[in-house]
Amino acid sequence: AVRDRTGVTEEELQRFEEAAEAIYLPFDDGLGICAQDDAFLRRKRLDLAEIPRERFPLLLHHHPLFLYRHQVCKQADTVLAHFLFEEGEPEDVIRRTYDYYEPLTTHDSSLSECVFSMMAARTGQPGKALAYYGQSASLDLLNTHGNTGDGIHAANMGGCWMGIAFGFGGLRLREGGVLLRPCLPEGLKGYHFTVAWRGTMMRVRVDKQGVEIRRLHGPDMNIRVYEEERTLGDTLRVPLETQPGSERQPC
Repeated sequence: AVRDRTGVTEEELQRFEEAAEAIYLPFDDGLGICAQDDAFLRRKRLDLAEIPRERFPLLLHHHPLFLYRHQVCKQADTVLAHFLFEEGEPEDVIRRTYDYYEPLTTHDSSLSECVFSMMAARTGQPGKALAYYGQSASLDLLNTHGNTGDGIHAANMGGCWMGIAFGFGGLRLREGGVLLRPCLPEGLKGYHFTVAWRGTMMRVRVDKQGVEIRRLHGPDMNIRVYEEERTLGDTLRVPLETQPGSERQPC
């Protein structure tokens, strides 16, 4: 059915498979982190604190050949990879990789801060998660990138929704079903979002009283909340928990 609706060909599917087989994420044994590419960790680190704010975005003021000789990122890249493909990745590797790339990232891209917000929540850093989310949500309201007059950043708006659902809500959609790891950063009264999954629509509401998951329509279904499988009938209520396995202060 997907093939009929998209018009994708057998040749295209084969090329997708070949590309997928060739993609890998390098790992550095010494640092215990994933590398952006094979050469990234051999480059010099660029001290972003020494660069005047008026010289950002860097690509508008520095030649690419200068930037590409340094460890610097305009947006979340390896951190984004861990958001998209977290299954099977050790928790300590995800956290160390986040910590390594955070000071190297300029967030010159409007697609960066929402990812760092989601992954700050994922790695048990609620203060950072809320701070990055605020920067993402106010990008066009405060014209923080200085180009809102050219048009709104629509993709960043989608990132703001993802920051609530996938960040604070800890939502992940896996082959086995829906997983939720909700958290509530200090200073946030609550939030809610709606998810449709395989014919069932549910509303997730989180506040200081806990987590409420209400089935709006569709059949009952099993979901995982804090890694524990539960049955969602009409309404499921779960207490807020700390993030399992996190040595940091969780959401």
